[in-house]
Amino acid sequence: MLRIHFSPADLARVTFPAEPQPLWEAALAARALGGLAVGGLSVTPAGRRWRRAAAPLVRPSMRPLFKLISPTGRVPDFLTPEVPAAGLESSLAVLMDTPAEVVRDELGPYLPPEVDLFMRGLLAGAAESRRALGNAVRDFHQDVLVPSGVELERRYGADLALRSRALLQSGVEGLLASLHPDIEWDAPLLTTHGLSPGPAYDIHLAGRGLQLYPSSLTAETLVLDVPHRRPMLIYPTADLPFTDEIDGDALADLLGRTRAAVLRALTTSASTTQLARRTGISLASASEHAQVLRNAGLITTHRTAGAAHHSLTPSAHHLLTTGSTREVGRASIRGR
Repeated sequence: MLRIHFSPADLARVTFPAEPQPLWEAALAARALGGLAVGGLSVTPAGRRWRRAAAPLVRPSMRPLFKLISPTGRVPDFLTPEVPAAGLESSLAVLMDTPAEVVRDELGPYLPPEVDLFMRGLLAGAAESRRALGNAVRDFHQDVLVPSGVELERRYGADLALRSRALLQSGVEGLLASLHPDIEWDAPLLTTHGLSPGPAYDIHLAGRGLQLYPSSLTAETLVLDVPHRRPMLIYPTADLPFTDEIDGDALADLLGRTRAAVLRALTTSASTTQLARRTGISLASASEHAQVLRNAGLITTHRTAGAAHHSLTPSAHHLLTTGSTREVGRASIRGR
């Protein structure tokens, strides 16, 4: 059991990352895959589907990442640092610059007396081991997560859309009360119940706030609580019953399967580049589908710093939540 104690100031500092963070996704994904060797760490149904697709894509160059995940699923804090800018490369730069003493403090108590050459180098701060870790995370992200993680990213966005509606309708306390059946809100206490009984662990936010992170790669709540950082609570994404492969998909019948996927991918606002990545289509195709959906009144687009950002209109939200195709009438917007 985990008990998170809020002050009034903390309620004003509850946030979500706008999109999945590269190092967190790599750490959670490696944790989920590594657990297969020891009976399997518990993940959501979407996470199990992802594991079946992702496991054959893992290559030997990615081993340094997996060496940092303990057999029990413990992830060292330095693997998921705070980063000043979004993106994989800026995140890797921070990771590879982790001081050797931090690595030793976090890994030392859990390592056996004899460790391999890579781990000895990492503990000593050797440049070669740092590069090996950076390359392992980069390869894992690009060669495993990108081709296999479309559903994970879509479910991340869909979960954020649910939380946004809860916030609009019921405020922050309503949002906290709706996170997951295993999470209870009784002001000023947020309590999470794990998959197995154990001693209670208390976190006092003390004005630091709380970052929430939905993930399909765990079926239990996880927490990061280190000094001088905003604590993070990772919770299982909502098990939403959406898929582009079901028979009788009226939205896909009307819009076309790809265009329906584009619309569903915008449950959380996205740039054209993010939209292309979420749906696995080219940048040009994402731009074309966005233009058609915008002309049909289903999305709006605004530009910030030269980048186009797309959001659903209220009609599109209603269309996706009710499953009714009458919302778009007889609009001729069929795509391939």
